[in-house]
Amino acid sequence: MQLQLTVKKAGTIMAMLRNYELDAAVVSLPNSPEPGLSLQPLLEDELRLVVAPGHRLSGRQEIEAEDLQGERLLLHEPGSTSRTLTEEWMNQTEIIFNQSMELGAIETMKEAVKCSLGIAVLPERSVIKEVAAGELIQFRLPNYRNCRYISFVCRAEEQLPHNARLFSDFITNHFGEQKSPQT
Repeated sequence: MQLQLTVKKAGTIMAMLRNYELDAAVVSLPNSPEPGLSLQPLLEDELRLVVAPGHRLSGRQEIEAEDLQGERLLLHEPGSTSRTLTEEWMNQTEIIFNQSMELGAIETMKEAVKCSLGIAVLPERSVIKEVAAGELIQFRLPNYRNCRYISFVCRAEEQLPHNARLFSDFITNHFGEQKSPQT
């Protein structure tokens, strides 16, 4: 049995599944059908607006779309689920940002926000530690309805390969135990 951990954008992982390069994956995706693949949402991972503690919006209880006009937005790389959903949200709310900066990793984006290089839209679960430590402030995105989930994905076949089936059972049991009334 060979196990491989690969960290790549969701689109790349989906292509690898379809091309039989992987048997199963855990990825962040919108909760929508993917042709030829079976998705099982495990955890909701809502996108949040993240600012530095000293940012002009940091003391607010809530943010409105018009509060964001003219801000510099730090964007995740193209092809990432976060980027796709952020762009959809921006189009729906018609927010115009002064500038944007594209960064290749969530960790880099968090550090850039801490250094006051801009604001970012990041997955809630990726900023838990920094928010708890007071290093970042998070807000619900105005006019946003979450559709981002961490999901187990495999090819839609009658029989999963043995290792993929074992992994599926493990992940389903693990996340089933993790669910609680506040999740």
